[in-house]
Amino acid sequence: MTICGLDFGTSNSTVGVIKEHIPTMVPLEQDPNGEWQTTLPSALFFGFEDDVVSFGRSAMDRYTVGEPGRLLRSMKSLLGGSFMGDKTQVKNRFYSFDEIIGFFIASLKSQAETFNGPNSPPLHSVVMGRPVYFNDTDPKLDKAAQDHLEEIARLAGFKEVSFQYEPIAAALDYEQQVSKEELALIIDIGGGTSDFTLIKLSPDRHGKADRQQDFLANHGVHLGGTDFDARLSINSIMPEFGMGMSMTDKPGLDMPGSYYFDLATWHKIHLLYDRRVLMELKNLRPIVSDKKRLDRLMELLMERKGHQLAGLVEKAKIELSSVNQTTIDLESLFVDSPAITIDNCNLTQAQLQESLTRDIERIFNTLQETLTQAGLTHQNIDTVFTTGGSTALPMVQACISSAFPDARLISGDLYNSVGTGLLMEAQLRYQK
Repeated sequence: MTICGLDFGTSNSTVGVIKEHIPTMVPLEQDPNGEWQTTLPSALFFGFEDDVVSFGRSAMDRYTVGEPGRLLRSMKSLLGGSFMGDKTQVKNRFYSFDEIIGFFIASLKSQAETFNGPNSPPLHSVVMGRPVYFNDTDPKLDKAAQDHLEEIARLAGFKEVSFQYEPIAAALDYEQQVSKEELALIIDIGGGTSDFTLIKLSPDRHGKADRQQDFLANHGVHLGGTDFDARLSINSIMPEFGMGMSMTDKPGLDMPGSYYFDLATWHKIHLLYDRRVLMELKNLRPIVSDKKRLDRLMELLMERKGHQLAGLVEKAKIELSSVNQTTIDLESLFVDSPAITIDNCNLTQAQLQESLTRDIERIFNTLQETLTQAGLTHQNIDTVFTTGGSTALPMVQACISSAFPDARLISGDLYNSVGTGLLMEAQLRYQK
């Protein structure tokens, strides 16, 4: 069958196909234990020595071991921004971000077709997920983001391309287990966005093509797991590299924060590897109050280990979903730099909560706006269905439980619910 559902996520991506008449999520990559996973980290690596482009865990592994090359991650965050049409340099060539995203989408399509088998026709039609807002402040940029993604999918080889809101796709997945009519709130907090859908679900409605009357409200905010990583990094890690330290020649003036905000943001880290940035930092060294901390920053950038640091912070955030304390191995960043000393950093759930308080408050204010759009209150909700990796954070779970004490709380597949729903939508739209 030539249809699929494709969830291109900020942090992870999935593809669903019909294989031997059975809806199936495609195993995309083996994890370090050799087990096949249906999620592929949304990352690609341009190898400078062999000119081979790798994707997912393989891309991140090649970068982490220090192979010369360029890593790009959180590419979906570029959609909806004013810099969507910009280009970035890889070796001696400039690529548009559309091209780079296209490499990744084409790889997902190719892997899904390989999984279907050599005698299966190419995938022709796709329903792609999209957040409620790529850009929640500029409708023109929001529309442009979807237009860009559609054109990218067509260049990757899809002939029919359509979209479904990611929380609605998750709702369609959840509806498979609904036994009676209910009003459900779908909460999808992913890597780049937090989205909400209020929808009427029931066994009788499941599988119907026209569900417009069942959708009571859709809303979202451009805020998610990668933002959480950045907040945690800024608050807990960046001071070790000089953020906030004073300048000796100008009382009351601190080290410029722009370096650290870029270092904490996946798709901006590469900007710091420019020689001009290192020259700026060298010029600042005589006037900073703690030269040792600035030396750490300069060495980190010279060795191009900014993405490795971001990966350690992300790993710590994920671990704090299930443990009260974890350690970030900062020493590992400088094993080849004996002149640099740094202690490992212990992080607690309390520190994570403190870092994310404002973001979580903004997300739940948006959730309240969703209810208001529909003219409903928390008491009207029968079920809260959660998906997206960041919904596993204890403080998010606590906020949901507090806000909906009488509702059933159901956690879906954190990484596959949207993709499963997109495949179901593709069946409705394209199956004859």
